[in-house]
Amino acid sequence: MFVSLRRFCLFVFLLPGGLTGLFGAEDSQAPAESNDPDYMTLLDDDWQLKAGDRVVYEVLEERVEEPLLLVVNGSGELLVPLIGRVEAKGKTSKTLAYEIKEELEKEFFHRATVVISQREEDRNRGRVSVIGEVRRQGEQIIPVDAPLTLSQAIMQSGGFSLEADRTKVSVVGRGEEQARLEIDLGAMLESGDLSQDPILQAGDAVIVPRADQSQNQVYVLGAVNAPGLYPIRGSNFTLSQVILMAEGFTRFARKNKVRLISKDGDGEKTEREIDVGKILEGGDRGEDPVIRPGDMVIVDEKMISFTG
Repeated sequence: MFVSLRRFCLFVFLLPGGLTGLFGAEDSQAPAESNDPDYMTLLDDDWQLKAGDRVVYEVLEERVEEPLLLVVNGSGELLVPLIGRVEAKGKTSKTLAYEIKEELEKEFFHRATVVISQREEDRNRGRVSVIGEVRRQGEQIIPVDAPLTLSQAIMQSGGFSLEADRTKVSVVGRGEEQARLEIDLGAMLESGDLSQDPILQAGDAVIVPRADQSQNQVYVLGAVNAPGLYPIRGSNFTLSQVILMAEGFTRFARKNKVRLISKDGDGEKTEREIDVGKILEGGDRGEDPVIRPGDMVIVDEKMISFTG
């Protein structure tokens, strides 16, 4: 298979000798794929992968629209399309790419250019989201060599906004439907006693409500471009509109399984999965649920993983 024109041009640009470096001075008719492995020499060869790391995976010759987001499982393995489980823990992206290339070329490709990379935010021990009344909503990285506490996450987000309710700062764990803890962080900071400052875990969401509107907001977490707390006024806001308020989906968002967590008439938690991608593409608006204050919208990332 041959690479697409876009990727071919990128490959030429990256080579030290441009077109001459690609074809050679004496044989300008050599096929483009004859030197494709040279592109792989540019891959990272320093960072050693570990359990929980996420990598962006692509085989250029497959000519797919989007790369895949893979995650190293608890046993240190990646689930790689076509070849299955591959040991990844302790290896660099470059080493792993060449190993996968060798396996693919045994049966599936005459020549395979495997590109494995990490987004900068994935080189850490995980991330937490800080949303609501802080100066800079968004994600905070848990560094490799130190824990991240609740107060540190707030400070790294620029501190509280003027409208923040500092007495009801909540931490919601990944996959949890309600706060793991609610703390008067304002009082803790004023006292200067941080001995009870909670240590955050990967996937946590820190929620700082607005002092006068804590009951009139919806939580939007996960793979959207602007996660946060959004005010809901009236009764006509739908799920797709809230996603648009959060500036839409990120590149790896699981658009077809957006989780909407609400309370029913008896106060019991309910959870539904909705294909918001289909709704935004012009699908049945009758499938677009109305959002109520206090609802939580969670957009997961689409990753290839497995237990182990």
